[in-house]
Amino acid sequence: MPLRKAHCPCCLTRTLYEVPFQSGRVFQCRSCEGMWFEDRQLNQAISDTHPDIDQHCHVSHLGEHLGASQRVCWHCQAPMEHYHLLPDYQVEIDRCASCDGVWLDHDEVDQVMHSPKLKDAMQMLNATLNWRSWLFEFMTRMPVEFNIKTRRTPWVTYSLIGLCALVFLLGQSSAQMEVVLMLLLGVQSDLVGQPPMLWQLLSYQFVHGGWMHLLGNMYFLWIIGDNIEDVLGPWRYLGLYLLGGVIAALAELLVTSWLGGRDLLLVGASGSIATLFGLYLIWFRYSSLSFMFVVWQKKLAPHWFFLIWSGMNIFGMMVGETNVAYAAHLGGFAFGLLAGLALQDRVEAANPLVRMLNAPEARLRR
Repeated sequence: MPLRKAHCPCCLTRTLYEVPFQSGRVFQCRSCEGMWFEDRQLNQAISDTHPDIDQHCHVSHLGEHLGASQRVCWHCQAPMEHYHLLPDYQVEIDRCASCDGVWLDHDEVDQVMHSPKLKDAMQMLNATLNWRSWLFEFMTRMPVEFNIKTRRTPWVTYSLIGLCALVFLLGQSSAQMEVVLMLLLGVQSDLVGQPPMLWQLLSYQFVHGGWMHLLGNMYFLWIIGDNIEDVLGPWRYLGLYLLGGVIAALAELLVTSWLGGRDLLLVGASGSIATLFGLYLIWFRYSSLSFMFVVWQKKLAPHWFFLIWSGMNIFGMMVGETNVAYAAHLGGFAFGLLAGLALQDRVEAANPLVRMLNAPEARLRR
């Protein structure tokens, strides 16, 4: 039944209707679709959204008080108070100090219902660097990642790491075995257009030329791949990973031919992982990766981290260094960027927390 004498705090002239929401009933404006929650209704609705939460108190997690709102409580006929939803997630909500009623605009409802997960996510993303992270990066020259935890175990990522390690260890059994694996599984420029090339465009991604080559690639696959597998699903993730490796190899072959056609033996997962870099940059803009300038460690947004990485690859290719597949890196990265843009709407629709963390309301400390 309509509340005939109540006015929407936003529209003023529209009536509020009682509608079912979660396990209870709330009032919603049929014009702007904003929602009014009575005292404790909002806490119950948030708890209903998250089965792992028995009780929730949104007031205890509110961020900065922004002063009096222009909206008026329809119960008390008094100006409501303006607050940020969380200290580091600055959605603005309206709360009545007298009756504890809360008004949410239509586009705020989903964010408020996810506020417990947003709170936990912002704590992980805004974690600070410490002496352990400094020592790790100083010793390894590998970045520290700041991202949210995955919802499921990344079995495909673990399997890729395991398979690469297995192939490498098999090659380490003897010098002859290492040569056989390189020639059998690696991409060779003198086999372009021949049947073995079709297999080698996939198999080269699992062969590595040394311990540092293997460990560096597997570390990046471990910290980057799990989040991508989580939002994309295991089979789509595997397909994009392998396809990115194929495109990276073709880019290296094309550039090698253009530069004079030197003999090429291409191995390693770098091109495939570069594809993941492109996807990561588009989908996880809220994450951070540390970078060490000599001894100074700094958290960087992904676009800055991968801009530095791309610049290093472009420089290496320009000076003519031939023992690193720079064109494969850049080709895989470009494919990842394009695929990430093409799939961005689908990924964010299926993963609302990712969409919310990429929104400007998230206040990231780097």
